[in-house]
Amino acid sequence: MVPVRKNHLNMTAREKRRFIRALLRVKETGVYDELVRIHIQINSGDYLDKDGGVGKRWGHMSPGLFPWHRQYLLVLERALQRFDPTVTIPYWDWTKDQSPDSPLWADDFMGGNGRPGDRRVMTGPFARCNGWKLNVSVVPVGEEHPAFNGHYTADDRDYLVRDFGTTNPALPTTKELEDTLALPTYDTPPYNYTSGYGTETQSLRNHLEGYAKFPYEANLGKLHGAGHTWVGGHMLYIGSPNDPIFFMHHSFLDRAWSIWQKQHPDVPQYLPVEEHPDVPSLHTKLAPWYTMTPADLLDHTKFYRYE
Repeated sequence: MVPVRKNHLNMTAREKRRFIRALLRVKETGVYDELVRIHIQINSGDYLDKDGGVGKRWGHMSPGLFPWHRQYLLVLERALQRFDPTVTIPYWDWTKDQSPDSPLWADDFMGGNGRPGDRRVMTGPFARCNGWKLNVSVVPVGEEHPAFNGHYTADDRDYLVRDFGTTNPALPTTKELEDTLALPTYDTPPYNYTSGYGTETQSLRNHLEGYAKFPYEANLGKLHGAGHTWVGGHMLYIGSPNDPIFFMHHSFLDRAWSIWQKQHPDVPQYLPVEEHPDVPSLHTKLAPWYTMTPADLLDHTKFYRYE
């Protein structure tokens, strides 16, 4: 039977315990920290190449955003299932589940916001005081180097940080998501953070990633970007997978992509199809694994389904 990813609100207490237990076991093995390292490596390269000409942008500011993260989540999910075959990665629907008092942030699940001052998370299984130690993380180098340009230094904090609603006070709305999923074109040249700017054809990928907006939207950084910035803390930087909410956030984005695929079955499900110097094409094996292509990942029902 194909595993089912659930909205965390529909999980039983037992399912939540099994998910957390498997996650902690994967952390103990070092596999979790290796996934953090991979995200830092890929994301920093993507930002350095944001305007092209340096290398491929694999998973950010790129059409590779969705297939790359689909494979990334699969790596974690398979690691979890080695400890408990019943476990899948649940999703966080931030269009409806927006309260800091949600069961999502309960002490027996994701834990809560950071404390005043240093914003250190003190509750839940991912608090340093409860054993969740950050072994690999980076932060931007000084205020003159914003987080988007790829210049980072080691972060010596070994504890998780969250700062709900400070960098971004609002999570995305249902209208923003529905209007984005109505866009019929997966992506447009130049396949980066400017895709769809000033053109009639808009990029589903760039809107969902958060670099494009509709006229009624005041700011960039919506949807994918807003999920990161609302949580704040480590979710702001390229070491964001240090916070396990990262995976529930991206599970929901993966579900959104799957909904778009169902809504638009007669259009190319991924672009570009042909080889491209700056981004993965439909048949390019994705770094750093080089085992699967976007084409291999288009049908998620081979691996899991959503409830």
